[in-house]
Amino acid sequence: MSAIEAYLGDLDRRLSGSARAKTDLLTEARDGLIDAAEAYREGGAAEAEAERRAVADFGPAAVIARDYQAELVVRGDIGTLWKVIVGAPLIQLTWELARIWTYGDWNQGGKPNPGWYVAVIELFGILVFVPPVIGAISLFGARRLGRRLDSVRLGKVTRWTVGAAATTNLLALLLLTVGTTVLDPSRMNVSLVCNVVSLGWVAFSLWLLSPAFRPRPALAA
Repeated sequence: MSAIEAYLGDLDRRLSGSARAKTDLLTEARDGLIDAAEAYREGGAAEAEAERRAVADFGPAAVIARDYQAELVVRGDIGTLWKVIVGAPLIQLTWELARIWTYGDWNQGGKPNPGWYVAVIELFGILVFVPPVIGAISLFGARRLGRRLDSVRLGKVTRWTVGAAATTNLLALLLLTVGTTVLDPSRMNVSLVCNVVSLGWVAFSLWLLSPAFRPRPALAA
């Protein structure tokens, strides 16, 4: 095995994250190493010596892996932010359409909703759009901060914004669930379609929340 391939194999074993993102980073590293080795060969170095020098110039695998792992974390968090931006409004819209299609107007029984429940619905309507806004601001901020912060510190910022967006999404769902249960528990069983969408909403919210608070991958020594 060549020095470059051995180095890339070591680097690969130290990284944890999206397979696609890992492949992109390792491909970039391979291209850089091959170019460096080629330059040494053109200077008269033998093949093995050229690769050894290229690897030495690139840096210890443990150090490079730490930077690459931070980059993988940032890319994962940015992917989650995109899911927040698209997923939360899409699920809410799906639930509302399902409710209109299978149930109809909340006031179809002729009894208007009490004022406190109207306030709950209005607050829910605000909260449910906060996560996409947080996501959009975070994506814009990540591009700006990426020029000033290294991947490790940028990863901390994106991690907390993902957590804030996911928590707000779950809070909105919890608020509506508790308020509706207090008002009329039967409304929690609007229709089979709405129930399925609601369960999907809960699962989506918890899935968004887990990456923000689970331990980050540890680097191999």
